[in-house]
Amino acid sequence: MARPALDRTRLAPAVQGYHRRGFPARLIATRLGISERSTRGMLKDLGLTAPKPAVTHTLEMRHG
Repeated sequence: MARPALDRTRLAPAVQGYHRRGFPARLIATRLGISERSTRGMLKDLGLTAPKPAVTHTLEMRHG
């Protein structure tokens, strides 16, 4: 039996609400009954994840 498609329009408000209250992705996924990977993807699509900082410096290795 095929799995049903993830209904993002129905789940988006719940994900936003849990995220706003400080729930981690793993707990959001458990509460909604979806995978953690789907939850993280939805948070990214909704713009609720912090961008990774750009590395502006280089590490210098000293031997001696």
